[in-house]
Amino acid sequence: MENAVPREEVVAAIEAFTREQHLRLERFARWRMRGLGRAAQGRDWEDLLSEAIAATYEGKRRWNKESVDFFHHLIGVMRSISSHWRDQFSPDEALLESEVIRVTPQGKTANPMLEAASPAADPERVRAVKEEVERIEQIAGQNPLAWLIVDGLSDGMTGPEIREALEVSQREYETAMKWLRRNIRRVGKE
Repeated sequence: MENAVPREEVVAAIEAFTREQHLRLERFARWRMRGLGRAAQGRDWEDLLSEAIAATYEGKRRWNKESVDFFHHLIGVMRSISSHWRDQFSPDEALLESEVIRVTPQGKTANPMLEAASPAADPERVRAVKEEVERIEQIAGQNPLAWLIVDGLSDGMTGPEIREALEVSQREYETAMKWLRRNIRRVGKE
């Protein structure tokens, strides 16, 4: 890629980060890793951020500074890497019983492994859901906050967890959700 920058500029961009930018990168990396659950396989937020920086420095991920600043480049790389880790994780990997047993506040033990049903998914329904998710992600891509909210929801996070991770107010969150719903309805009617 012609527009990729030399390693020296990558180093300079890293050194130029403000404390606030570094904290925002850390929060985003923590958020992505929390969403991975077992797929994190012992890795933490520092591993994700380091991998994004190393991949850029080594030229595995190219930063086109004409298109995006370095901060947002790293956000995109971390999202891509963590998604890849999630995709590479086999959901068929055996669960330890200790990972799923829960004790209720009343002291009652619940073991979902004893109650789990495993119906085969209908391929047509799976395809339709996947298309709907792709359409929502495409719409959300037009609004950075909505995109991050959809990303959190797809990782199984709740609204309060997303607001806390993104450090946005209830009003900002609701505004982004209203924008998203309105645009999804509009595109659905077209």
